[in-house]
Amino acid sequence: MRTFHPALSCGQPDTTSRQTGYDTQTRTRRNGRNWSLLLIFGSMTIGVLAAFFWLASAFLSFVSAAEPMAFSIYCMDHIDECPTKGPRFVRYSAPLMQLVSKVQTQVNGAIIPRREAVDVWSADVASGDCDDYVMTKRRRLIRAGVPATAMRVVVGRRFGESHVVLVVKTDRGEIVLDNLRRTAYLR
Repeated sequence: MRTFHPALSCGQPDTTSRQTGYDTQTRTRRNGRNWSLLLIFGSMTIGVLAAFFWLASAFLSFVSAAEPMAFSIYCMDHIDECPTKGPRFVRYSAPLMQLVSKVQTQVNGAIIPRREAVDVWSADVASGDCDDYVMTKRRRLIRAGVPATAMRVVVGRRFGESHVVLVVKTDRGEIVLDNLRRTAYLR
């Protein structure tokens, strides 16, 4: 029996269905199913990859925001300098900036730069590396009345090496104390 297929021109009979076992309409449907499966699996793969990269970036931002391990060890030995409750920032003022600048200048002049073989974070030392400057400045600011909870220790890269600075968080921005700079600055 001959069937007529509307897609064929001039109303010619469709003989492919008997010869190949499927007609043009079935072949299109099968290809449509294959494409839809490909789209489904492709979308799922893209979704999984996007979720993975989102989680990875969230984890990396958490890790970079966390305190350095050496700072945590310092705090275990000096619990009184590392409270967890208190103001997260201080009010910016000229006297605060003068205090911070004075501490910056005094500590930068008092500590002799020295690369340490074993990195131990200490305060009030005669010589040391950047973390020793930070801990000495931090201790002096705490003794002068700046809340420890309004300060944070920031680790970054400088000249291809890890470098630590002290940041005092204020309502107008952050004051950065860096032993590689002469003065503290607001950012």
